[in-house]
Amino acid sequence: MCKFICFIFVVSSMVVDGANRWLNNGEFCETPFGAFGTCELVRNCSYVKKIFSKPDFSAYDEEYLNSLKCGEMKIHGKKPFPLVCCPTFENVHCKNEFSNRIYDGITTQRGEFPWAALLFYDVGINRPVPKCGGSLISELYVITAAHCTTGKPQWQLLFARFNEFNTTSNENCTYIDEEEICRYDYAIESVIPHPDYGRNQNSQPNDICILRLATAVTFNFFVKPICLPLETDVQGLPVVKHNFTVTGWGETENAMRSELQLHVVIPGLDNTVCNSVYKVANVTLSDKQLCVGGLNGTDSCRGDSGGPLMRNVSNIWYLAGVVSFGARLCGTEGLPGVYTNVEKYLSWIEDITFVEQYW
Repeated sequence: MCKFICFIFVVSSMVVDGANRWLNNGEFCETPFGAFGTCELVRNCSYVKKIFSKPDFSAYDEEYLNSLKCGEMKIHGKKPFPLVCCPTFENVHCKNEFSNRIYDGITTQRGEFPWAALLFYDVGINRPVPKCGGSLISELYVITAAHCTTGKPQWQLLFARFNEFNTTSNENCTYIDEEEICRYDYAIESVIPHPDYGRNQNSQPNDICILRLATAVTFNFFVKPICLPLETDVQGLPVVKHNFTVTGWGETENAMRSELQLHVVIPGLDNTVCNSVYKVANVTLSDKQLCVGGLNGTDSCRGDSGGPLMRNVSNIWYLAGVVSFGARLCGTEGLPGVYTNVEKYLSWIEDITFVEQYW
């Protein structure tokens, strides 16, 4: 009760910068951190309510909430209620002009999947080793699999690399048509696996993790984020008999690790297919997982874990899934791979990447 009363007191005493225009309910606005949103009542803004519900709510948070006030609104003649600039969790940079173990994979062209990350670890051999993949979703955050970051004390995650052109090369830059093209390494500041990841369960539920980078990524043609499936029309698309693309640098039919980034196109299946073929291993998928693949010789594999399962909708790439697990013999016909369904974790991703970055 005290928190609710205190919250009303805080937002009711907000003051707005005199240089800013006083907005009406529903008008577009911009937060002090540059996020776009709409001016609306506090009670309608889950973003503000999440900040206030922090167990360590501080004077800094109060100051930030004050800075969000954008207007007032009278309801039934009562004392005016404050309006706050409520930012919208949406895709921005993934749509702008910056325009497997992969088996039987196609070599990926530079800039084709510029959000694909290769994760390097210290495994005790005096040089960083790539072990997993990931997907850039904003300037500071990468999505990968929880099993790439938990339960492996001998693996120390060091950095995420983007625009990798050859994993065997010691040179960070190369030239294409006299243009210098470089790969970029970003240190990992924090690792946030899903709190309900079932590491000891055969079906590996909630196998998803968010990495916060130590410094913000500078976007260009070769490094940019992938879109999340935030739009309802994208979320409503069927999975079964529709094509998905998975990319990575993992094991191939010829090597333990691919020198070049590869990708394959694989079909979506009903989860009952995976439940049937993996019944012997006591695996039962939930609606938070996807069953994809099962083609002979075409698959994701060890080393591709955490990488993106992608879907192209009207020439825009969306992150549909995260490589989780599959058959021991990758590329075996009739044995699909299992992927974490990103759509089911959007609220959690928002809490971690969209709310926390503003305090």
